[in-house]
Amino acid sequence: MSEPTPDPSAGANPIAAPPSGPTRFGGRVPPFVRRVVLPLAVLAVAAAGLWAIVGKTLWSEYQSLRRENRATDASAPVGYIGLHYRRSYNDRPVVFHVDKDGRRLLFAAKGEGPEPDYYDVTEAAIDLRLVDGGFGRDSIPGVDFPIIDSPGTSTGRSLRASQPVYGVDLRAGPRAYPKDLLEKIEVVNDLDGTTPLAIVYDRPRQQALVFERSVRGAAFTFGTTGYTLDKQPLLYDRKTRSLWLPRGDQMVCVNGALKDTELPPLQKPRLTTWGDWKAGHPGSSVVMGSDRTKPIPAE
Repeated sequence: MSEPTPDPSAGANPIAAPPSGPTRFGGRVPPFVRRVVLPLAVLAVAAAGLWAIVGKTLWSEYQSLRRENRATDASAPVGYIGLHYRRSYNDRPVVFHVDKDGRRLLFAAKGEGPEPDYYDVTEAAIDLRLVDGGFGRDSIPGVDFPIIDSPGTSTGRSLRASQPVYGVDLRAGPRAYPKDLLEKIEVVNDLDGTTPLAIVYDRPRQQALVFERSVRGAAFTFGTTGYTLDKQPLLYDRKTRSLWLPRGDQMVCVNGALKDTELPPLQKPRLTTWGDWKAGHPGSSVVMGSDRTKPIPAE
């Protein structure tokens, strides 16, 4: 039997074969896809590859640089206003100790004449073998006339929130002493109203101490001798030229007219940051340096 002949009048086959190309967008990729989407996809793949190869290294180096910058900023000294004056290191003698007329002498400072000044340490209650330095009296002057600012001043605003400070609650109000300042100059002669204070930095213990700097009602100022004893600051009082050392929480006279005198601590300063101290004491003052327009006190 033969196949039936298609009727030409019936028209095209109603069930047509599917087109061979894509059916969306009339079987064509739109121009904007070829021009925009495909290049972006290629760029994204390339960027991902570049990030995997180079980007992570660059990001790690950037983070490391930021950490180094923060560390540098945190270690930058502040509170040095007026603290750059110091005597010449050329004044430092080769030998600190001199035996003369049966007395043991310790170099104090280059004198006005040919002979230097000495401390008579024959009866000193210290091991002179541990004395180090010898740069002379007030070679790095302590703070005798504090520059005291408030947080609202330009210098007060220059303190970083992360700056370490020692906070003290005085009767005259809270006050902060930057750790950088105390590490450099070892002693601040301050006042709490009319009460004379000494803030002394004990370097081995990294601790600040507060004393009333007076004996039997007679006030005096502390100066630096230019010596340390086992890394502790060896200070002198300008009234009697006696030598003093921090021992425990006390200040003890180890040589001179006031030998064996002890100054008890008034309080223990709190080591914190300027940001935390200011948050708890918004009206706090801060010691920013020393007024070097005034001479070292002569008592």
